[in-house]
Amino acid sequence: MKTKRQGVENTTGIEEQHSKKQKLVERSSMCPPEHGTDNALLPSSPIDHELALVTATRFQAVPLVASPTYPNAVAWSNENLVAVASGHVVTILNPADLFGPKGLIIIPTGKPLPIGVIERKDLLSDCMMPICLSRDFRPCVRSISWSPLGLASNAGCLLAVCTTEGVVKVYRSPFHEFSTEWVEVMDLSEILLTYFAKIRYGEADVSSSDQGHNDDYPVANLGTRSKNRKQNIQENHNLSLIGAEQYSSRSAMLSSLVLAWSPMVHSNSSGSCSILAIGAKNGRISFWRVQEPECYSITQRSKPHVASLIGFIQAHNSWITAISWSNVKVWQGYTNDLLKPTEDGHALFSELKEVIDGGSGPTSVLSLLVPDTSPHKIMLAVGKGSGSLEVSTYDMSTGEFDALSSHYAHDQIVTGLAWAYDGHCLYSCSQDNSLRSWIIKGDSLHEVPLPSNILGDRISIDVWFDPVFFVRSIAVSPANLVVVAVRSFDTNLLNPMYQARSQKGAVEFFWIGGQKLGSLLQNDPDENFPGFPNMDLVNWGRNILWSLNQYKSLDKPLVLWDIIAALSAFKKSEVSYLERILVKWLISNLGFEWGPSLGTVLPHVCRHLSDLTSRQLHLLNVINRNVILREPKLDNVNGEEQGSDGEERKLWSKLLEMSEKELRERLIGCSFSATLNLSSRLPVKGYNGNWQPVGLSQMQRWVANNDHIVKDYVKLLASEVKKIEKRRVSNLAPESLFTLHRYPPSVDSVQNAQVLSKPLCPFCGILLQKQLPVYLLPTSPV
Repeated sequence: MKTKRQGVENTTGIEEQHSKKQKLVERSSMCPPEHGTDNALLPSSPIDHELALVTATRFQAVPLVASPTYPNAVAWSNENLVAVASGHVVTILNPADLFGPKGLIIIPTGKPLPIGVIERKDLLSDCMMPICLSRDFRPCVRSISWSPLGLASNAGCLLAVCTTEGVVKVYRSPFHEFSTEWVEVMDLSEILLTYFAKIRYGEADVSSSDQGHNDDYPVANLGTRSKNRKQNIQENHNLSLIGAEQYSSRSAMLSSLVLAWSPMVHSNSSGSCSILAIGAKNGRISFWRVQEPECYSITQRSKPHVASLIGFIQAHNSWITAISWSNVKVWQGYTNDLLKPTEDGHALFSELKEVIDGGSGPTSVLSLLVPDTSPHKIMLAVGKGSGSLEVSTYDMSTGEFDALSSHYAHDQIVTGLAWAYDGHCLYSCSQDNSLRSWIIKGDSLHEVPLPSNILGDRISIDVWFDPVFFVRSIAVSPANLVVVAVRSFDTNLLNPMYQARSQKGAVEFFWIGGQKLGSLLQNDPDENFPGFPNMDLVNWGRNILWSLNQYKSLDKPLVLWDIIAALSAFKKSEVSYLERILVKWLISNLGFEWGPSLGTVLPHVCRHLSDLTSRQLHLLNVINRNVILREPKLDNVNGEEQGSDGEERKLWSKLLEMSEKELRERLIGCSFSATLNLSSRLPVKGYNGNWQPVGLSQMQRWVANNDHIVKDYVKLLASEVKKIEKRRVSNLAPESLFTLHRYPPSVDSVQNAQVLSKPLCPFCGILLQKQLPVYLLPTSPV
């Protein structure tokens, strides 16, 4: 993990920036981008650079009713939810249904932390000035971070939120409540306060009086009005009188600034967990362990979430402004110690190297990545307050850091960084309203144009983009085909009657599937798509195939929204191109021989379904149902499909039927194996676990009704299940179903069949989620 200190930001004249950007908007509206233009040329002037965000045509957007204020204001979860921090509101969007139900987290004004009382004469002390001058009407959201998939009680993601009051809370989705607001599950600031009060804030000798005075107040109370002054005075009597430096030190300990979740940490003894790192004003990072739930439910409330404070590191001497985790950390942690409770509250970490000299400027954002193709390498991108961008790599095998390049990328502070395509591409945004794209070639960083939207998939929305605005943050979708940008508007330039009341910012989505990466992602750069000379289409094909290949890893959850959306758009405009992509995917990833068309490949796939892995069957089913067989073209007279398209759809329908029958047989076989394995370990009486009798007799009946097609392996298991005493079986699919590389499975996997705790669909492999009721939730956060 890497952290960096805060410094003083460089600012420029507001009026000069407004005038400059107004001219840019006028120019972009007069000269809209054309889809047939050559994007290989780099921008030749600063104005062209600042038009980069405009020429990359958005395909959908949604307005915000509060303005984003801090960098890293947007985060994309592994379950395809986008969280946007704007003012005192966090809006949770589903990119697949932007105008459907939205989740909300509204930050209330909290009570001041009871850390002590100081005398009025100490208010003018130098150390107290930053605290006394804080007069926020409502606390804003300073930092947000999604947990890995599986930490929420419905197997989804938790969202950690840090406010300008320094308070950190964790929320989950309202999957069984009839409410639009997300549910608070943990208040980490309260736990931290209790811990510091227990150790007396680490102070060796605190000299204080047992009783305060009527004229002394906690500093946080000075900006508020209390209706009951007597009650306020009584609360002050219960706090100890401390000095100004003590109050400032305690406030810095408890004031959190930035947070970040680690990837999942797995252990055979204590299960899986994730570590939440929280940076504070005093330069210290606290680490919190949150365990994965033992069982999940999408309809019922489970055990409350618990976070364990596992320790601290004193990373810096001043504010921590950015934290980034990866599978291997720049602050290298010892995994075994992170999984154990500590008594002294100090986690064991060792600093590898201070990568960036603190004197080179204040760091605003960080982005850290360990490429899947190069697990020994760490890629670090650092954005500065001056607008510069620095990229470095760390080779864990040699222990060497190499600075790839340093660019003066933006005119103002860098507000967002996001890696894409396994570290081959980097996106940056700034307060100067620019969004840049960079690719890594060898050991150097090169700027390339942002791809235009050639899909023609645009949603008409009522959002104003003419006034001056600032790009606050960016994030990349799970499959790396879409980038989301968050903008804040200059309300002084909005129409006060029609615009300023309803819109303070906007969230925009841009296609990046056409990003020109050349041969960086492909081993066969010369083998393009015959018949499609348009390089944009060639780039799209390469990038979609690369995205599909990433799901070979069983650890990557099946979140395919951007892939499905892109393929559906090609189905409307370039049907033959869609067919070519699917043919290339089938022959290259499923091990089939080359065929000139889908008509020759699909029958071959149907004959060899048992040779496919379960993950390949899941991908095939998702694409088949959501792209190919969606919105069929029917004859207006008799509703029959026409011509060759109808014959091809029949092949796809047959493939869907056969693939789901194959998955059904695998599900029954794995369920029988898990039942035989678990029945020997479950007690006969008095068991109060998470098992319930479901489906076993129906599975046996299905085997009997399909005796002519069921494999002998499943018949043998069915006969063995009849011999055991009826007990309890799981209502979830066995874990072995989602990890089968061939069918029937090996003997070892059968004997060790376990029940999967996460509610995944056995036919598509996607996490089961309870839909929010549209009629109960508003379409905009008002």
